[in-house]
Amino acid sequence: MRNGVSADTLRALIIRPSALGDTLLLTPAVHQIADKAELTLLGRRPGVDFLKPFLRNCLDYEKGGWHTLFLEEPNCKDIPFPEVDRVISFLSDPAGMVRKGLRKCLKNVPVFSFPPFPHQEEKIHIALYLASCLERSGLPVNPEEAVEEAGRRPLLTEDRPSRSGGMVVMHPGSGSKRKNYPPGFWLDLIRGRDLEIFHTRVLLLGPAEEPWYQIFVKELSGEEIEIVISPDKHRLLSLLKEASLYLGHDSGITHLAAMLGTPTIALFKNSCALQWAPLGPDVTVIAGAKPHEVIYKRIKEKSHKV
Repeated sequence: MRNGVSADTLRALIIRPSALGDTLLLTPAVHQIADKAELTLLGRRPGVDFLKPFLRNCLDYEKGGWHTLFLEEPNCKDIPFPEVDRVISFLSDPAGMVRKGLRKCLKNVPVFSFPPFPHQEEKIHIALYLASCLERSGLPVNPEEAVEEAGRRPLLTEDRPSRSGGMVVMHPGSGSKRKNYPPGFWLDLIRGRDLEIFHTRVLLLGPAEEPWYQIFVKELSGEEIEIVISPDKHRLLSLLKEASLYLGHDSGITHLAAMLGTPTIALFKNSCALQWAPLGPDVTVIAGAKPHEVIYKRIKEKSHKV
């Protein structure tokens, strides 16, 4: 035994300082092996916070001198390395600087380095790619089973929230403008009759969509709708867990909604659904520049479940 842990339990540091959605796609793999390995995740908030239940520890990439791993002489003494048996890094490191820095700081600890995403021609789901990399590093992951389970049940909650209130949550943004339908699309959607079945309508705006706030306030002045701007973690989780339907682009919030089990419609305007489709038990993906009628039809089908 070592500190109360079986001597054959693997201890791994996973490095993936990514945006929310990119981080959440680690969930299938770390969920599957949470009781088989001690995992520390080095990443960015808020993504790492949602994975805490499956981790021994999570570390903030923005603190502790981790950026010096890209230097010829990293500040090894100032970097808060956990005691681990291996390191799995998902960093863009074409020159091998981070790999070299990790080996210099950790001496005899094996380092496994992978690109943050699969090669462009490798059209596999990102969650499957990440799980496969962890398997190749020696962690006890079954990639296909992990991803399949993520499609069968919500991995980020054990709750069974009541969705009888009939609330729809809409998130009109993402981390990339090219993935977004314009404000006019959302205004037409909100004004349409298809959402009348919902007692409560919420428009969720993140930091990237704050410039749209005045547009929505002005154009929706006569509509019964709540506009929520950049909610904290607890408020965001409450909204998504209570929603009878969530509608959003290919974004981190959409991945979060799907993994919470919220009935989700994901709009893929200009990204690859094969690689980035949200994982959850009730997800509808609408890929490409679809006519409004198709989107409305899907919303109506979902709304009958309210």
